[in-house]
Amino acid sequence: MKNLKEIVARKAEIRSILQSDKECDMDALEKELRELDEAQQEIEKRQQIANSISTGAIVPNEFEKPQPKEERNYGLDSKEYRSAFFKTLAGVELNEVEQRAMTTNANSAGVAVPTTTMNKIYEQIENESVVYSRVTVSHLRGQVVIPYEKLTNDVQRKAEGQEGTILNDTLDALTLGAKKYIKLVQLTFELENTAIDALEDYVVKKLSKKLAQAIDYDIINGTGSNCARGILSYITPSATTTSNKWDYDDVCNLFAGIKASARKNATLMMSTNTLYKNIKTIKGDDKHPIFDPAQNKVLGRDVVECDDVPDGTIIFGDFSEYMLNWNKDAVIDKSQEVAFKSGDSVFRIIALLDGGLAELGGITAKSAVQSGSGSGS
Repeated sequence: MKNLKEIVARKAEIRSILQSDKECDMDALEKELRELDEAQQEIEKRQQIANSISTGAIVPNEFEKPQPKEERNYGLDSKEYRSAFFKTLAGVELNEVEQRAMTTNANSAGVAVPTTTMNKIYEQIENESVVYSRVTVSHLRGQVVIPYEKLTNDVQRKAEGQEGTILNDTLDALTLGAKKYIKLVQLTFELENTAIDALEDYVVKKLSKKLAQAIDYDIINGTGSNCARGILSYITPSATTTSNKWDYDDVCNLFAGIKASARKNATLMMSTNTLYKNIKTIKGDDKHPIFDPAQNKVLGRDVVECDDVPDGTIIFGDFSEYMLNWNKDAVIDKSQEVAFKSGDSVFRIIALLDGGLAELGGITAKSAVQSGSGSGS
């Protein structure tokens, strides 16, 4: 293709030929002139478009880059897994997304409870329990070792220039493993076919109530064999002055059983029978009852009623010194064989946890011999 300058020059040459008296092929010159006009118009149009782009009058087309396909991760906290979990409990067919969510989180130990549901269970346990809400709770996987002081030496006071003497403090350790807590729950055919939210509410209430009862009992009375080790397995309650009876001096001696630093956050824990049949009747030197029912305090100390504490026994101290660790959140397995005739399903719920005292000097207990005993689970 000729450039614009050549086209203009040739058109001028043709014009001169046509204006002269020379013989020429008129048809050929006319055809060539048309071709030159078309070529000139195309070149001028190209230049105009190029100039418009450089000045911003025309914005060139932009092509979107293809985005990579998003791969969703359906964890225990996803709404897809929550839906898949409760549909599985109800025996409802899962869609493709729910199947992926269930497959991602499946393991040989059972089906893990969704994060949102497990959080509701933890919250419900804390609200329903008496003891659990007062201890230190953690969620650490594997064996947990918590060191604590067994023998410590006092600070040495030395004159200027004198050297200190190296005295070794000794440490002990609380080791928490994974004790298995199992609960079998039977769901009727009708309940299995309720809405997801209703089924979740049932699981939360059933699980939290039973776990709260078992955990509270073990924090107080657990032997440490196949369950958490309880406070009363670490300390031996001292006897009251008079068998079968509490008096004012016994309460004062109980308070004196731990250091002042430990008494800062200390609470009295006893059964309802002990509180209203023993402590309520005690009067101080001023002839007034030492129990204030309006404030729920004994000599200014908060009272917690817990029927897992044996009748006649009172525990006093800072209950946050007790450590309870969830080694693994609850998992669920389902079986329809046990209740085959009724069409119901039986669910096995397993949670792994352990607990024990991390500070042996922060809690004490005293006991009067009683005929009754605390309840368990």
